[in-house]
Amino acid sequence: MQLSVVIVSYNSRHVLEDCMAWLRRRLEENQLEKEAEIIIVDNNSLPKEQAWLKKIPGIRLIGLNKNLGFAKANNLGLTAAAGKYVLFLNSDVNLDQLIDFKELFVFLEKEKAVAGLTIRLLLPNGKIDPASHRGFPTPGNALAYFLGLEKLTKNIPYLNRIFGGYHLSYLSQETIHEIDSPTAAFFLLKKSVLSKVGGFDPDYFFYGEDLDLSYRIKKQGFSLWYYPRFEATHLKYQSGQASESAQTRKTTRNYFFETMALFVNKHYATKYPRPLLVLIKFGIRLLGKLRK
Repeated sequence: MQLSVVIVSYNSRHVLEDCMAWLRRRLEENQLEKEAEIIIVDNNSLPKEQAWLKKIPGIRLIGLNKNLGFAKANNLGLTAAAGKYVLFLNSDVNLDQLIDFKELFVFLEKEKAVAGLTIRLLLPNGKIDPASHRGFPTPGNALAYFLGLEKLTKNIPYLNRIFGGYHLSYLSQETIHEIDSPTAAFFLLKKSVLSKVGGFDPDYFFYGEDLDLSYRIKKQGFSLWYYPRFEATHLKYQSGQASESAQTRKTTRNYFFETMALFVNKHYATKYPRPLLVLIKFGIRLLGKLRK
């Protein structure tokens, strides 16, 4: 088995149908139908959604009796995966452009230190999904981003390198290069590396699990890459911040800011002075209140 594709679903039929159709087309073009598997982990969707999922041919369905969150659900898919490579794919991503998976596999095998990659993910408006091309949220990077300095300096040489670390805005989006972290919307990784670092951290329910995984992968000495030779469309926020439900939007925002604080506690507690950490956490709480 070359490739295991893991998709987490939660009442997402409205986007998953197209996602599956495009995925099957790409696997067929790559002649990977017999060397790839599709694993769908359902986070306790509504009964009608569960019934629909059970009728999809040619997939491995893992149905859960409660919503375990994104990280735990993906880990269950990872445990079931038999492929040499694992692609974490969001249900709202359409692989609507040609993707040569075998070229991506060759790139992953160029060096032992290469752990994974993402492709260029475009939003429906044609702009790049900023979450697919990120630096780690160090205090400096986060401050420059939330103060708007990253946006103001993104086209100014030298200054964009100082203030553009949150989304690596000083790097060309047209070239292949190393990044700190992609989004888990399209995250292709070597299964051997995932086994070594232990998959996603289950403490993250929604948001931040990809940043945390990337951080632990790079801490082990591996690299992650942005590979823009291939593109896909990320509809994004179909069940989160852009939801028609005000309660869902509020809950999603809360998860985002709670995740930021969790990441700081896990990875920066011993790296930065305590007064700075207190200030960072205060800023996170303040931003969360201002954006409710």
